[in-house]
Amino acid sequence: MLGDRRLPRDEPRSLKVLHIRKSSRASWHGPASTGSGTLDLGRRGASLPFSLRSRVGDEPATNPEELLGSALAGCFSMSLANLAEEAGTPVESVDAVAVVHLVQTPEGFRIPTVELSCVVHAPGAAEERVLEMAEQAERTCPVRLLYNADVTLKVEVRS
Repeated sequence: MLGDRRLPRDEPRSLKVLHIRKSSRASWHGPASTGSGTLDLGRRGASLPFSLRSRVGDEPATNPEELLGSALAGCFSMSLANLAEEAGTPVESVDAVAVVHLVQTPEGFRIPTVELSCVVHAPGAAEERVLEMAEQAERTCPVRLLYNADVTLKVEVRS
């Protein structure tokens, strides 16, 4: 099952509109400086600890920025694989990394930049075509469309 899939009531069934809803949950306890929380991912997903210390220091836990980066890298990889499959282009794997920049400004903390890089293993595929699909995946990935930041893309194609 792909999740909660529903047709909006006002859409005719012949359009086959897919509407998927996913949810995650966060729980926080204590003051920001010393408290901590858990992030519960999906229906049966992991429960991950997070804190300010994991956000700005080296505490071994996660933080919202890492989850945003993971979401973008995962969405981009899946989008690129989908575009390649639709085009009949052989892609063995897409390994993506997203580096999210959290910057303190006079107005508060912001995410002005995300660096998205990937290595695409595409034996027999034309490098130019893979690069075009990667750029399209970056522009159309649903998670990417949430960002109000500059997202830079670097692609390495390997045969």
